[in-house]
Amino acid sequence: MFGDRLHVYPIVIAIFVPLTFTITYILAVTSGHVEPAFPYISDTGTKPPESCVFGQMLNIGAVLAFIIFYIRYRQIRTHYEGAGRTKLLKYNTVTFVMGITAALGISLVGNFQETNVIVIHLIGALLAFVVGSIYCWIQTGMSFKMPDLPGNSVIVCRIRTVISVLTFIFIIMLGIFSLLSKLKKPKGESNLDYWNPSVPGYGFRITSTVSEWLVALLIVIFLATFYKEFRYFKLEKPTCSVHDRTKVVSVEQTGNEQSA
Repeated sequence: MFGDRLHVYPIVIAIFVPLTFTITYILAVTSGHVEPAFPYISDTGTKPPESCVFGQMLNIGAVLAFIIFYIRYRQIRTHYEGAGRTKLLKYNTVTFVMGITAALGISLVGNFQETNVIVIHLIGALLAFVVGSIYCWIQTGMSFKMPDLPGNSVIVCRIRTVISVLTFIFIIMLGIFSLLSKLKKPKGESNLDYWNPSVPGYGFRITSTVSEWLVALLIVIFLATFYKEFRYFKLEKPTCSVHDRTKVVSVEQTGNEQSA
């Protein structure tokens, strides 16, 4: 899909992921499952019916993210293969593996709700946010080393640097203030019910939830910066080979051409 319009994918994910969070947030608030004042993203997708929408849409988001990671990998590999940039190509492979890991994390977050399987949910969040943030950092460094890549520019590199720095800062804030809010939380209070401004630690919790929303949005914005570079590349249709004992028949994906 969009083989010659690969720049569509960064646009789609930049719209789709925020739309996912918005829909589940509205469903959770209108159902009375969370308070309107900045719940955690996971809180908006932990109870039905919003949990069903949350899981399904995040699965789609994970697939979109994987496609973008794959396109980026093939783009760099195609442009620099045979150019003696061995180190760059190794980093390219590393970031691709990290991208797959982050995409898996997105799917885990959506399918294992915090109130059902908290350990898997937290592992998924760690993969999506932390590994995703490291992916942004390495890709930013690679961008400065690829000035000749079509669509790349100094402005894009600087934008990616700012996004990477902010993502790192907000991840640290998320971890610190989430821990502080839990230390202040009264015993017996669940995470979903802990939204009374008069309760100690409420300010810490709001700071951590806002940080989580910003981390998620910043990573999506980072992927959207691939838009211009993807415009200069396209993916050709693959071929399917049918193996026989005596011959191999190559069949085009369209089924219109066949050769022995």
